[in-house]
Amino acid sequence: MAKSAVTIKNLHYTYPNTTSEALSNVSLTIKEQEFVAIVGQTGSGKSTLVSLIDGLIKPEKGDLDVAGLKINATTKAEDLSKIHHRVGFVFQFPEQQLFAETIEEDIAFGPRNLGWTPAQIKKSVDDALKMVGLPVELKTHSPFALSGGQMRRVAIAGVLAMKPQILILDEPTAGLDTQATNELLELIKQLNNKATTVIMVTHQMEQVARYADHVIAMSDGKVIADTTPRHLFSDSQQLAKLSLTLPVSVDIAQFLRKHGAKLENTEPLTLDSLADEIVKAMRGKENE
Repeated sequence: MAKSAVTIKNLHYTYPNTTSEALSNVSLTIKEQEFVAIVGQTGSGKSTLVSLIDGLIKPEKGDLDVAGLKINATTKAEDLSKIHHRVGFVFQFPEQQLFAETIEEDIAFGPRNLGWTPAQIKKSVDDALKMVGLPVELKTHSPFALSGGQMRRVAIAGVLAMKPQILILDEPTAGLDTQATNELLELIKQLNNKATTVIMVTHQMEQVARYADHVIAMSDGKVIADTTPRHLFSDSQQLAKLSLTLPVSVDIAQFLRKHGAKLENTEPLTLDSLADEIVKAMRGKENE
């Protein structure tokens, strides 16, 4: 049985100078090596939740266990900072945070701040570039000479260089074209397959359906659903309550069923799986 990467119990958080809770009595568990999608409308609490997991803020009430580190309202700042050795956070549009003259300098910034030796830093830079699918020879180039998708890979490499156990990404494909989006998501999935726990904040239900194996849906600072993508997308009432749209494959499957198609799969989460179900249904009809 997989161990827990993140455990949250009865978590509350209210931002300074506000009265309404940004998070209210949130409890959940994320297992090691899961690919978790956090979904919900703007203001639902998604960003607050991942900020707490990353140690950017402390809970007002409740407890977190993140990669073995226990956090609550009394946790000291120096103890909170230890999370950054275990959790990497890729913010939305991370390429906007690139600053150094060379790719190597940018990626080395985090490991250098952690006090690693020059040899350790060099290896971490080279390893991170390989992980994001960029040639090591690029490290002497300026990050600003790259395409938008490549710049985002460099920014992610800067996080991966610190070898996090948990990788948090906030809308990682925002602003990318279709090809760059698909390439980046495949890269994130590969990292997940190699033992990295992935937590992805997204508004894109197609991405949830294709890549996530666990989805947490939020509204008004509360967890409304903590389930699998297939189960979430089969619950039309819950989706309506959350103002979430169906992935195209599920939408088409439901349309076909309403018009008499006998599809075996409960909810095909990708167009490929939908195509397989349609072929099976046609063959079954031929054999009647």
